[in-house]
Amino acid sequence: MSLQISVVIPTYNSQHLLYQCLVSLEKQSIAASSFEVIVVDDGSSDGTSEMLLEFQKKTPLNLKSQYISNSGPATARNIGVQQAETEWIALLDADVVADSDWIKRALELIEQFPEVAGFEGRTIVSDRHKLTPFTHQTENFNGGRYPTCNMVIRKVFCRFYTKYRIPFREDTDLAFCILESGYTIHFDAQLKVYHPPLPPNFSRPIKLALRYYYDGLLQRRFPSYYKGNLDAHPFLGISLSHVKKKIYGLFLIGQILFLFGLVTQPLTSTLLLGLFAIFLTTYSLTCWMCFRPTMTQSRTLRDLLLLTLINLAVPWVIYFQLLKGYLHFRDEPPFDAKRWLKSLKLPHKKRPYQIVLISTADWDHPFWTNKQHVTTRLAERGHRILYVESLGLRQLTASYRDLKRIYQRTKRSLLWWRNLQPNVWVWSPLVLPFHRFAFIRRLNWIVLSACIRFFCRKLHFQSPLLWTYNPTVGSLIDRIEFSKNIYHCVDELKEAPGMPVELLETQEKGFCEKVDLIFTTSPELFKKRKQWNPNTYYLPNPCDFEHFNQATKNISIASDLKEIPQPRLGFIGALSHYKVSTKLLREIAECHPEWQLVLLGQVGEGEPGASFDELFTLPNVHFLGPKPYGELPHYLKGFQVSLLPCPINGYTESMFPLKFFEYLAAGVPVVTTALPALDDYRNICSWCSDHEEFIEAISRALEMDPELSRRVEQGIQLARENTWDKRVESMLRILDDYSDDSEERNDSYHSKTA
Repeated sequence: MSLQISVVIPTYNSQHLLYQCLVSLEKQSIAASSFEVIVVDDGSSDGTSEMLLEFQKKTPLNLKSQYISNSGPATARNIGVQQAETEWIALLDADVVADSDWIKRALELIEQFPEVAGFEGRTIVSDRHKLTPFTHQTENFNGGRYPTCNMVIRKVFCRFYTKYRIPFREDTDLAFCILESGYTIHFDAQLKVYHPPLPPNFSRPIKLALRYYYDGLLQRRFPSYYKGNLDAHPFLGISLSHVKKKIYGLFLIGQILFLFGLVTQPLTSTLLLGLFAIFLTTYSLTCWMCFRPTMTQSRTLRDLLLLTLINLAVPWVIYFQLLKGYLHFRDEPPFDAKRWLKSLKLPHKKRPYQIVLISTADWDHPFWTNKQHVTTRLAERGHRILYVESLGLRQLTASYRDLKRIYQRTKRSLLWWRNLQPNVWVWSPLVLPFHRFAFIRRLNWIVLSACIRFFCRKLHFQSPLLWTYNPTVGSLIDRIEFSKNIYHCVDELKEAPGMPVELLETQEKGFCEKVDLIFTTSPELFKKRKQWNPNTYYLPNPCDFEHFNQATKNISIASDLKEIPQPRLGFIGALSHYKVSTKLLREIAECHPEWQLVLLGQVGEGEPGASFDELFTLPNVHFLGPKPYGELPHYLKGFQVSLLPCPINGYTESMFPLKFFEYLAAGVPVVTTALPALDDYRNICSWCSDHEEFIEAISRALEMDPELSRRVEQGIQLARENTWDKRVESMLRILDDYSDDSEERNDSYHSKTA
């Protein structure tokens, strides 16, 4: 197996711990020939060099080592990175033990997310029973801490700032360089290492507090990231930064107030008692923060007294070091992302986009639409996305479903945002639903634009791109300056029930004329939007091919479907009257009682109050309700024919059904009504202009003659060529080309004006 990744380990006087670390690399579940190990001995005097020489003689690892005079871990890592022969660097500390699948998982992540700059993993404290207030250990359970005891970084980015002379903040500095440059670092809980506690030492808390001197350097280089992202911990859905320092700061204030009271107040003073209560409260907070299970096992009064004195001294040391570092590094210039990227000499490649995506669907909707699929694929390519859930264009009703949605939206809106997967932050805006009133619309846009600007600052979005499915957001692009504006038009929204038709008609045309690019999913949508904007492209809805193609393989048929006799005619999707023809389905069921109609989906989706009860009472019609996305191939496996029984109306004439390529990928014959978007696919499916032709096409499909088998195979191949991955790549190519053209036009303009 060829060399794929390089492990770099700096070490200083950690002979025994380094030995355990190297042994854990020998035990990796992947062949040792797939990775190299580079150890840089940073001036150790404890026999580390001798141990490495002996270890190299016996180990199967591709192990290199180098001795340097004591220069600090940043320099040691840089030297190790320079010697690396691969594109990816796996960073370990000498005092951790790698999980047996650590290298294997790192290579899986590199293959899965080829566009990101790096990964941070889960760091677990082993031997927790040995923890005391005087030990030192690193934990990382949720990401955002970026410790180099467990990180995988693309080599081109792996440059440590050498002014950090101790193992503190140099890893955070590297992470902030990458993030501020627009690239991403994924957290993965399966990328695991174990960090044993160091032997207890009474001076350790003071030594750790002295390290905060280098916060002054980090703060000068990254003022924004330092303020909002350093040592952040989630609390009630809100990310709080600098929690430890803030608690120590409160304790410091409590001490100062109590000392002031002792000097100025008599011992019996009520004020002094109050100040003493503040002191005890803040002291209790610090004890709670650094509490360890073995803290209660101190057996001598001396230990407890020493711990108390140290806890009193730590906040003074921390804040003195913070002030000292802040003053010492006052001339340090802020990090310049453009200069840093230029120095890296990256291959010509677009930087990841930062995207505000205005959706018309909630993220956790049980039936994923193009919005969630596109977001997921963009995030996998390293683009960072603020996904803004539906703004609720449809007029609300007093139905149970709408009332439940209002309750859920209100609850979610109080939870800040949700980081539900790498590079995706989901926000549920709380908007007033009466869109027909201009005052309400204006108020909503004032609040929305202020919130989006705030979230963009918190996420460090610089020149974000707007990607919207909602054509009424013209007021948003008037209030926020986006680098590009993209309208992804997937439906003729005004034709759906309950929509503000007049508002959509008056706003969509003007919005289309303003945006940079328009992506459409059907020929009808393309034809109309092309008149308004020449930068309009037709890209039909594709499918998750690998997922739905499982139906052609050896998987089981869903148990509730097995109980229904064959032949089974299946439909999967929203059961709403403007999307599904009840009359056609009833004719099929009554004309052929031997055929079994199986319907999967949510009744009344987008059309509250819709009822299919009259259809469901027929003996050969089986309504199985909505099913999880992961189970759909097991139902398609049991269908003999798949149906698209859509009425022809203003909505469906501009619709490209998501299910079309999914049915094809599953290898099930497709019978559809005469949807204009599917006119070009008549050689693959049965495209029927009336009910009689539709029923005849089902009969022919059930016969499964050689000609039909050939069409099914062609359909599978066509679906393989129309996947979400390929569709997103196409859209990104169009966007990149447009951006390049824009830059050329700007350069040409500036050269002429100069």
